[in-house]
Amino acid sequence: MPKTGTPNNSKQELRLRILETAIGLFKVKGIKSVRMDDIARQLSISKRTLYEMYDNKEQLLYEGIVHENEMTNKKLNDFRKQAHNEMELVLMVLQMKLRELENVSPSFYSELNKYKSVKAFLQESFKENRSQSLSFFTKGVEKGFFREGLNYDILVKMSDAQMNYVMQNRMYEHYPLKDIFVTLVNTQLRGICTEKGLKILERKL
Repeated sequence: MPKTGTPNNSKQELRLRILETAIGLFKVKGIKSVRMDDIARQLSISKRTLYEMYDNKEQLLYEGIVHENEMTNKKLNDFRKQAHNEMELVLMVLQMKLRELENVSPSFYSELNKYKSVKAFLQESFKENRSQSLSFFTKGVEKGFFREGLNYDILVKMSDAQMNYVMQNRMYEHYPLKDIFVTLVNTQLRGICTEKGLKILERKL
């Protein structure tokens, strides 16, 4: 006899496969360029089966972004357990971000805000991230890695504003996103580090 719950498990597995495949295609080709037909073809499933799981592309994108956010948070929790200090943690996160940017089309990021449900989720997620970032910087200051006397709330908001400027002015058409990210993070990080923090930064980089 088949195990109880097997059909539901299979359905959940398929939903997850669809999410991961769709997000992969969105990142490489851009959201606008990917059709539901493309996703179904990539998975070797019928378009009807795809629409039984997801009503439209926006729902698929939204759930894919939520799933990606959950996976990122799990990675961050793992990094916190592995890192010996705040400098190691920030470098682990930097390496993760660089790997993510290697094969992502800039249009993926620029098109995200065109979907209201996705935009609302990302805005709420950014608020939570700001709170965690401030806690991280506070601990870094206490341990002597980051400079005292700086308003880190301003720093976090300025970082968001800089990336918004990059996307709105389509700087990615002239420079690789990876280079833009490294330039912004590297200059900001060096600006807030104490000598103690800079020593670790130089050694690890």
